[in-house]
Amino acid sequence: MADFKFEPMRSLIYVDCAKEDYRPKLQRWLHKTHIPESISQFEPYVTKYAFYPAFPMPTGADNYGYARMQLTEHHWLVSDLDPRLGIKALQETFPLDVLVWQGNLPETALGHGQIESDGDAGNTARQTNDAAGNPFIFAFLPMWWEKDIKGKGRTIEDGANYRFNMAIGFPEGVDKAEGEKWLFEEVIPVFEAAPEVTRILASAVKKDINGCVMDWALEIWVGCQSEWEKVFVEDVKSIRKPEWAMTDTFPYLKPRHNVISTAVADYTAFNNLTNYRGYITMR
Repeated sequence: MADFKFEPMRSLIYVDCAKEDYRPKLQRWLHKTHIPESISQFEPYVTKYAFYPAFPMPTGADNYGYARMQLTEHHWLVSDLDPRLGIKALQETFPLDVLVWQGNLPETALGHGQIESDGDAGNTARQTNDAAGNPFIFAFLPMWWEKDIKGKGRTIEDGANYRFNMAIGFPEGVDKAEGEKWLFEEVIPVFEAAPEVTRILASAVKKDINGCVMDWALEIWVGCQSEWEKVFVEDVKSIRKPEWAMTDTFPYLKPRHNVISTAVADYTAFNNLTNYRGYITMR
């Protein structure tokens, strides 16, 4: 592997749960099947693999395409899309049902078997974009945040963090520079001014890795759900609706297509490379 390009990067997968009836099925598959199979595939070139469970969805968060299951984080040493990584001794178990549970495919796909893939079933899954479902959002970012906008110097002793993570993609045909001007000159200042907001970080999505539809990933921290609702439902009403708006409500983007989000804590017990011990059931 000496000729592989050393390219440290981070990735985020926003995992929704289309309805509560699917939550036990999706959780069982993730923890019983997906974690060990994933570790078996990428342990040599991944340094972090973690699941951050989503906090309950706040009122108004559906406008932001809130992912109700979890945020999955990887730290990569090489690109996961290198074609040489597609040759697998054992293919992952990835039933189409999983994409239904996550809202990526309609219910008509239930029971239609395994994802067909020559290599990594996860790579095939992220390319699924059914008109009746929602895109599988897998966003690659630089390993380190690029913009430190508010709250530099915060420590874990400064209080609990309700970390709202949001990825946005400007609509097709919109000049990216125009979209970024609106984001950083009209949107971000509203969050900066809110006393409830303790931290703002941002990074551009590395679109060259897998063609992700998102342009920017942001984290905007508050202290709790009610503070989120004050800032993200009430304060945002002052933000101008751009000419290219896709909806009438901020963030003016199509949920789960051009905006996706979730809120998580700092800590997770599911730091899988170090903590996973198998599917050990409750007595």
